[in-house]
Amino acid sequence: MGLLSDPSISTQSKLVDGLARHVRKVCLVLYVAGVVWFFCLALPEFNHGTYLSENALSPGLVYPEIRVDANRLAIQLLEELHRERTNHVSTTPHAWIAAKMNEFGLETHTHNYTLRYPFGGGKEYHGKNVYGILRAPRIASTEGIVFTAPYRAASSVHTDISPSVPLLLAFADFARRKNYWAKDLIFLVTEQEQLGMQAWLEAYHDGDRVPDANRSYLRPGNLPARAGSLQAALNIEVQDLEIDYVDVRIEGLNGKLPNLDMFNLVQRIMAREGIASGYKQAPRKKRRHSQSVYEQNLRGMLSMLASQASGVPTGNHGLFHRYRIDALTIAAARRQTHATLKGNPGSAAVPLLKAIEGISRSLNNLLERFHQSFFFYVIVNNDRYISIGDYMPALVALVACAFVKAYLKWATLPSASEMEAAAAAASAAGAEKKLSPPVDAEPDEPFDLPYGSVLIYLVATLAIGYLCNVLPLQQYFLEIPMGAAPLTTSVLSFLSLIGFLLPFVVVLPPGGLELLHVAFLLIYGCALIAIGLLNFALGFFVAVLTVPLVISLETSEENSNTSFRNSVRLLTLILNPMMIVYVIVLAMTFYQFPELPMQKIMLRAATAAMDASAYGLIDSVIYGNFLYFVVSTVLLPLWILCWTLALSKRRDFADYLDFDETPSPPSPPSQRQAKLKKN
Repeated sequence: MGLLSDPSISTQSKLVDGLARHVRKVCLVLYVAGVVWFFCLALPEFNHGTYLSENALSPGLVYPEIRVDANRLAIQLLEELHRERTNHVSTTPHAWIAAKMNEFGLETHTHNYTLRYPFGGGKEYHGKNVYGILRAPRIASTEGIVFTAPYRAASSVHTDISPSVPLLLAFADFARRKNYWAKDLIFLVTEQEQLGMQAWLEAYHDGDRVPDANRSYLRPGNLPARAGSLQAALNIEVQDLEIDYVDVRIEGLNGKLPNLDMFNLVQRIMAREGIASGYKQAPRKKRRHSQSVYEQNLRGMLSMLASQASGVPTGNHGLFHRYRIDALTIAAARRQTHATLKGNPGSAAVPLLKAIEGISRSLNNLLERFHQSFFFYVIVNNDRYISIGDYMPALVALVACAFVKAYLKWATLPSASEMEAAAAAASAAGAEKKLSPPVDAEPDEPFDLPYGSVLIYLVATLAIGYLCNVLPLQQYFLEIPMGAAPLTTSVLSFLSLIGFLLPFVVVLPPGGLELLHVAFLLIYGCALIAIGLLNFALGFFVAVLTVPLVISLETSEENSNTSFRNSVRLLTLILNPMMIVYVIVLAMTFYQFPELPMQKIMLRAATAAMDASAYGLIDSVIYGNFLYFVVSTVLLPLWILCWTLALSKRRDFADYLDFDETPSPPSPPSQRQAKLKKN
């Protein structure tokens, strides 16, 4: 009966040992399955057609009421704005915008805000927004819809979108004449684009809260008046009244998206008005039809995920999502041929105005917030999408590699006798053995793992990541006569160097590397799950790049040859977060400037990577973009742990046993266990 109860020959033990011997193959199968699943999503059989889930959005699809007179008003306002821009080359004509809103019967107000630039040595910048409120005539001010247009000064290096303001004002004049509005309409013109939008939203929702002057970099100020709870927002960016196509932008802060119903609504209304529109819509001359359907779908998926991974909004709409307000941007591109629609020069903007009217009437009819359709999805093309239930298994398969390997590593941790035998074999192979380990150790004697040492090591690596967020903004660092980009890059490089040298200075006791390996796999898997739930694109790309390295890591020297271990160490150095950022920027620079020599491209990429680190930190403290936090506080400590495991520097087990120079008689098992615990 003793044989039947012996755990060493149980089926479960044999299964675990068998899987442990082939752990890399098991993880490789999971990795390939996750990647193949993702690429299969571009096939029409694996995605779905778009549809409207909310029936309340139907009123916007009926016949519009805007006529040609609204287009004439827009043209007149655009001419007046051009004259104002000659007197306001680098500023915003606030007085003219406010006067027009008052003229159209809106409740007009201005909003002042202040930015204390983090690297400006206390320097402050002031901005002003102008907004007008059209109160709902049929109900109290309990809900509201925002129509916003950013104003770019004439001196801006970006594309001119000044026609957005006249178009917004022309629609405001039309809306004032209607009495079917059940929600307050807010018409907002922001200065400094996303900065002004962020200040206005903070003032609208948290204006009564007094910010800490020492810790707050953006002081939003107070709003003179508010509307109801904001239900939705539409950002308008128009290059000219004669448009070629409309690019519907949906990516928000940290990769958040509006409800899929809102995107589908805009698509249907634009199609009704005969406007070419879509997600990442391209000019007609650049639209390629030679690609297969699968290739077009795959390019669309990767393009959307690349935009989401950065966490940077593609327009002012992206800042609404953090307040649970569904919003998107309609960016109308200028018609290059200057051929007006239907040959009538007085009706160029009518289709776009009708589309805005249809969107506003549909949003006005909503009885509650968007909730019936998806908030997590990937656009394949303008009428196909992938839901979270379809794309998340790809990330789950990649993350499962870490958890499976962690379980198998934990189940096969070495015992005390195995550690002593390994130490004896290593010392005997090098020279004549001076110390004699006990020879009567029991086969599965329990071994006390160094939990305290591993915990301290983990805390040290996390502290390095924490300092990456804190040190660049400390006052004594800001007093250094350096720019924002060199200062941030220097701090990150210095802390990365400390992490690189840490495994050479601190060597874990016996069993520490094995325990650290298990802890690393668990932390890595949990981190990828958390990142993937917040921003699937970022989590998926990080998993695709790093899971092969995680699979290849091995702390036991007898299971891998020297060349393989050196290859793993080289791959670990290449996958340093700062190196990855530089490689990405280098690829983008080469794509943008292929005519430059390679030396200039590498130098320009280095400068751009330094700027990216500074901009990431600034976006983190002002807008709440967590990309810099993820790279510095999550990925950098994980890389330090990975580098430690790749080096696999360990102390001899015999160093932790008080052996004499001459062999001593074996002690009872209880005494040996007490001595192990003592050491």
